[in-house]
Amino acid sequence: MIKATKKEHRYLNNTASLYKRIRLIKAVIASVMCASVIYAPLVSATQRIIVNEAQIQVEDQSQRTQQSALKQALRQVIVKLSGSADVLTNPGVRAALSSPQSYLRSYRFGFEDSKTFYIADFDQAKLSSLLQREMLPLWGAVRPETLVWIAEEQGNASRTILDETSPSVLKDTLQATAKERGVPLSLPLMDLTDSVNITSFDVWGRFVEPLKLASSRYATDNIIGARIYKNDASAIPELPENPVPSGTIETLEDAMGNQETGIADANIAADKNQESAFGALSDNANVEKEVNAENDVTSVNVMGDTSGIDETGSIDEINDVESNEVETATAPFTMDEFEAHAKRADEGDYALDWVFIGKSNVSYGSIYGDSPEALAAELVDAYSNYLSSLYAVVGIEAADREVISISVANVGTINSYAKANKYLNNLSVVESATLTQQQGTVATFSVTLLGTVDDFLNALRLESAMKQVTDAYGQKVEALNFYWSQ
Repeated sequence: MIKATKKEHRYLNNTASLYKRIRLIKAVIASVMCASVIYAPLVSATQRIIVNEAQIQVEDQSQRTQQSALKQALRQVIVKLSGSADVLTNPGVRAALSSPQSYLRSYRFGFEDSKTFYIADFDQAKLSSLLQREMLPLWGAVRPETLVWIAEEQGNASRTILDETSPSVLKDTLQATAKERGVPLSLPLMDLTDSVNITSFDVWGRFVEPLKLASSRYATDNIIGARIYKNDASAIPELPENPVPSGTIETLEDAMGNQETGIADANIAADKNQESAFGALSDNANVEKEVNAENDVTSVNVMGDTSGIDETGSIDEINDVESNEVETATAPFTMDEFEAHAKRADEGDYALDWVFIGKSNVSYGSIYGDSPEALAAELVDAYSNYLSSLYAVVGIEAADREVISISVANVGTINSYAKANKYLNNLSVVESATLTQQQGTVATFSVTLLGTVDDFLNALRLESAMKQVTDAYGQKVEALNFYWSQ
């Protein structure tokens, strides 16, 4: 064991210089290919998904099988509409599940790869009313898209990046779970452009800047980077001394020094203005807050082990980093992390370490499970809960609902008015929107909200159809003035 360890370290002493050479080669290739490589077109950062449909795999088309599949499909649609599985325990929802036929609009059977699927289409208006009546979260159909980079370590210690085209059980599980939860997830193409921009070493190390650079062509709102490996306490993980060129980054601890961070409550009805790490919202997470008075850092242990947070900052900590202020990276492993893994070898046969890169924060965490597929499903479930906490609207009693007046410019035709009116009334946070005044091309609407004004603004930010007006300095004006861009 000692000889093997020394051999490993002798090899890794060359990691820094090797990494520099890789970066240099990639830069040269990128410059040569600049004029010849055709980049994939940018895609929208959000997608409009079908929230009222579900498909369940069945063995046959018998009446008994249909009844069972119908109930499963309704459960799936309710979770997709709310963004959280917790709503299934609500008495009103349980009553609806006992009579799923009353919410069914149509059904059909689909066939793919010798598999049979029961596909059900439910009445979205009735289900939305149910969730609002029960004061449960309601998540709209427009949802942010996320690009997922996963480096999986195989049995022969080789590491491959999961891509969109290669067949993989792990990929199928990830995409199936995302579809069930109504979360738009995409995987990289790993074509020539991606091969130039990123390596499996970058994904394995969860390096923020390379992930952001390689993801820019996909134009997604959020990025998730992850590594999946066998949770073997006897294995010696890689310990690169300096995996990134010297002088380009600070250590994670230095980057976090004297910087305030916020962690939202795992409750799905938490304050939407807080930034939170999605891993803290996992159903199996045992959240513990610990404030480091010296560095003013808030940490969260998501592994259910309250002793797992150490003074050096292990991968079990979730750290929100203002990425526009400092470039950060974390080594694939540290000795403290390895010791933590050894202590938690009985948590599961496999481990998944993730990094979440949002618009203004970076978060890290780890989960353990019995298979890579189980970890992928758990990751998507936790991420869905996180997005729901940001964008789902919790109902308000009718007497307490707020009525606001908004002005919308560039509404000068009957056609543009009809589109703007339909757009507002289709928002999940809006109960009703009516035109109260028209002056030139500026239309004034009275909008009754099911949630808060912040919920309303969050819903508008997901699309570019109605943009809030800004002043000459790019700051949003205090009044609710908007510009219709369709």
